[in-house]
Amino acid sequence: MLSVRIGFSPLNDAALVVLAEVLGCYAAEGLDVSLSREANWSNIRDKLSYGLLDAAHVLATLPLARGLGLGPTIGQIIAPMALGANGNSVVISSKLKEVFEGMGASTLLESARALRLVIQHRRAVSEGKVTLAIPFNYSPHHFVLRHWLAAGGVDPDRQVQWVVLPPSRMADHLRDGVIDGFCSGSPWPQMAELNGDGVVLFSDPAFWTLKPEKVLALRGTWADEHPEEAVALTRAVLRAGQWAADPANANAMAEVLSQKIYVGAPLEAVQKALAPGGAGLILDPQTTTFPWISHAKWFIGQFVRWGLTEGDHDFDAIARRVYRPDLWRQAAEPLGLSLPLDDEKDEGGAAEAWTLPAEPNDILMPPNTLFDGGVFRVSRA
Repeated sequence: MLSVRIGFSPLNDAALVVLAEVLGCYAAEGLDVSLSREANWSNIRDKLSYGLLDAAHVLATLPLARGLGLGPTIGQIIAPMALGANGNSVVISSKLKEVFEGMGASTLLESARALRLVIQHRRAVSEGKVTLAIPFNYSPHHFVLRHWLAAGGVDPDRQVQWVVLPPSRMADHLRDGVIDGFCSGSPWPQMAELNGDGVVLFSDPAFWTLKPEKVLALRGTWADEHPEEAVALTRAVLRAGQWAADPANANAMAEVLSQKIYVGAPLEAVQKALAPGGAGLILDPQTTTFPWISHAKWFIGQFVRWGLTEGDHDFDAIARRVYRPDLWRQAAEPLGLSLPLDDEKDEGGAAEAWTLPAEPNDILMPPNTLFDGGVFRVSRA
């Protein structure tokens, strides 16, 4: 039985990696897995780079950053599957929330515009910049906040101060007035709200109803040396997804996640994030685990949009080298999952459930819309 070291960050969206161990899915695939709870994303990235981890629960952007040559460049990281959709929330201070409400801001766009007025007021009275926390510079959280701010007329580079913090520490900094808000994975935003340290302004589904967020990452060298085990590992996590997608298992999943060795947060916060109206985490393996090349290209476009890299990269080549739908198909077919016919789809523009062409059966997909009505269309030859 091959030994495999897998890292994860203490977040609800690590559920499938954690559950695969709890449910015995790794052992069923002939893998002797040891899980490692890690402190932050740079730690996971570096351990993957230096061979201290073979696989990990990571930000969907982290393997792409490596593909773009950002950060340490030792080794390649590939992503054979997504670990669901959504799961993040944006929290702001109660004081800022009161200001928004006083301005009548009730939508994402209105709240971003209200924040622009707050920024202008602070500058007029010589107060400091609005400070927002993110867990990693190359992260979906950063891109979501920047997209939201820009939609309201705020310059994210000139008018906002950014700080990087571990999600579990963000609420403390909000309570102490060090930051005005943060974006992180659940259940930490919900715990901040339960503790009275801040208020959830919006969660992923309000920004993008089917937002890519985390992926299963494999160290490229390890996957090359163990191709059959790379597929088996992916299949084990997909098996966990089949269990997690059953609503009857929701309470049991929350109890597992809340344990100290996994997320280590109060059960009430974990449940609040997983409940309807929470962080919107979707773990259905059929509709939310395929590693879409269109997701990779959207993220690469965000790297370019915000000046984190140049625009002269071959988007398609990098996306296909990092995201590996071929491995997903090999892992998913024996489980009876339908296989998408294409590797890309339009992102946004689907306000209602829609049908995705697949074999042996087409897939009924959830709505897929962005808050500002934007659509990222793939170009097909």
